[in-house]
Amino acid sequence: MSDCGKVEPCFSASVLPVLKTYCVGCHSAASPSAGIDLSTYAAVKVYAANGRLMGSITHAIGYKPMPSSTSKLGACEINQIKA
Repeated sequence: MSDCGKVEPCFSASVLPVLKTYCVGCHSAASPSAGIDLSTYAAVKVYAANGRLMGSITHAIGYKPMPSSTSKLGACEINQIKA
């Protein structure tokens, strides 16, 4: 893994930009794909707490790999969300 620098665990500065780039287009309050809304802290917190967010973005067995139809997020982006 490359050196990603310091990962700051701040939703609005670190996590939301990644989600807006890769997830919110399909998973937003307007028309959430599969009923999953990832456009707000409160909505994301639910999926982070139950493990579904990390399972999907790391392409873990038993979870639907996301983003769909493309390769998984980079290690830095996954670490930002994990933090």
